[in-house]
Amino acid sequence: MKFDDAINGIVAIAFGGALIVLARNFPEVRHIDFGPGLLPTLVGTGLIIAGTVLLLRRLFSAHGKQVGWVSVDRGEGSDSLRGLAAMALQIAAVVFYIVAVKYLGFLITMPIVLFCLIWWFDRRIVRAAVVAIVGSIVIHSFFYQIMSVPLPWGLMEPYARVLTW
Repeated sequence: MKFDDAINGIVAIAFGGALIVLARNFPEVRHIDFGPGLLPTLVGTGLIIAGTVLLLRRLFSAHGKQVGWVSVDRGEGSDSLRGLAAMALQIAAVVFYIVAVKYLGFLITMPIVLFCLIWWFDRRIVRAAVVAIVGSIVIHSFFYQIMSVPLPWGLMEPYARVLTW
């Protein structure tokens, strides 16, 4: 199923605006200057910009135009099944992360999620493993060390002092 890019642009702009409004209500934090609403505000701004570009591109060209507002692919081929499987994998990855991160910890859960997603879409096992491990360490370092966001340690709790700098 494909939506017209005008709809996609409007939805992105609406989500971006809602994200910015909600981020303004986050409580102030004394030990950091920028506060917890900075990252959601940046993401919301990016969504608004991307949605505006998508909407303008659709309005001024035929690119992204569907017959009607929604186009449904009723094909029986492997592409439609692979698309459904990709969508199901992404939903499963989010659900797995939500359920497992408390028990396994971020540094175990995130590499599993990233590996599965990267391997599914790229089909290169070594690249998926390297990007999953390095990416998880970089993400953890950014959020835990720089942004002071408490990430769950889970099974890695005994090594928390060793893994922080």
